[in-house]
Amino acid sequence: MSKRRKHGLRRRRQATFLLLLSIIFMLSCGPFLWRLEQLRQAESVYDVSKVRDELQWWNAHGGLLNKLELLKEANLWLELELNVESKDLESQLTMYQDEQHRFWLFLYYLKNGKITEAQDVLGPMGKTPLGQLGQGLTSLENGDAEESRSQLAETETEVDWNKLPIQEQTLRHLVLAQAAMSMGDQLAARAELEEAQKLEPHNPACLTVAFDVAVGEGQWAKAVELCHSIVTQTWRSRTTLFETKRAVLALHENNLQELTASLASLKELPGGDGCIDYVNGIQALSKGQQQEGKNLLERAMNSGLEGELKADAQKAVAQVIDRQKADQLLRSVVDENVE
Repeated sequence: MSKRRKHGLRRRRQATFLLLLSIIFMLSCGPFLWRLEQLRQAESVYDVSKVRDELQWWNAHGGLLNKLELLKEANLWLELELNVESKDLESQLTMYQDEQHRFWLFLYYLKNGKITEAQDVLGPMGKTPLGQLGQGLTSLENGDAEESRSQLAETETEVDWNKLPIQEQTLRHLVLAQAAMSMGDQLAARAELEEAQKLEPHNPACLTVAFDVAVGEGQWAKAVELCHSIVTQTWRSRTTLFETKRAVLALHENNLQELTASLASLKELPGGDGCIDYVNGIQALSKGQQQEGKNLLERAMNSGLEGELKADAQKAVAQVIDRQKADQLLRSVVDENVE
C-alpha cells in the first residue's frame, strides 16, 4: 500500500473517530445543554415555576454539574423571587464579596424587615449606582417617598443609572413609580411603570405596580384583571400592600369572597392588623359612617401604617375633619338664624 493511501486511510479513521466522539458527546451532554438553555430562557421571562422545575431536574440528575456557577445563581435567584426566609440563603449570599451579590443580600434583609442589617450591607457601596438604588429603596421602605424620589431621580443625582444591570434598572423605575403614587402623582407613576415595562415586560413586579396604579387611577375593571393574574401566580409570597389594595378593590366591587380572602391573608402578615383597620375605615367612610371611619383610620396609622397607605389615610382623615368642621359651622349658622 502506498504512503498516500495509508495517509488517506489514517485521516479517514481519525475523522470517523472524531465523529464518533462527537456523537457520544452529544448523546451524553446534549440533554444537559438543552436543560441549561431551558433554565436560561425561563429566567429571562421570569417563569418562576419553570425555573423551579428545571432546578429540581438538575438536583436529581446533574451530579457534579450542580457546582456550575450558573446553577448556583439560578438557585439564589429563585429563593429571592420566592422571598424565602432561609438561613441557608443568607449564608450563601454572605459568602460573596462582589457588589451584585451584596445588593442581593441587602434585598434579602429588606424583604424580611431586617432594616439595620440591610443598611449595614448597603453602607460600603457608597454612591455607586447599586448603593444609591439601595438608599432609594430604604427611604421608600421607611415611608419617605419624597426622599426616595430625589435619591433616584435622573436630574437630581450624578449617578449613571445605565450602568445598572437590566433587573436593577427596572427596579429603579418601579421604586420611582411607587414613590410617585405615595405622593399622589399618578401621571409620573404611570410614566415610570411604562419605562419599567419596556425594560422587562415579564417582570412580575411590573404586574404588581400596574395593579397599584390601576387602583390609584380608579380603573377598577383593569385592576380586577391584574389582581386575578397576581393571585393565580401561586408561587408569589403575599405582601400587606397588595392584600390591602386587593381588599379595597373587593369593597368597590362588593365581592365578599375576595374581601374575606384578603382580610384572612392580612391577619397572617406582619403589620396586617393595622391594614385591616385601614380597610374597615375605608368601608365605614363609604357607608357614610364618618366618625367610625376616622377612628379606624387613626388607629391604623397609630399601629404603624406606612407608605402610600399612610398618606391615603391621612388625606381621608383630613377630609373627615374638614367636613365635620363645615357641618359644625353650618349648624351654628342655622342655630343663629333660628334664634
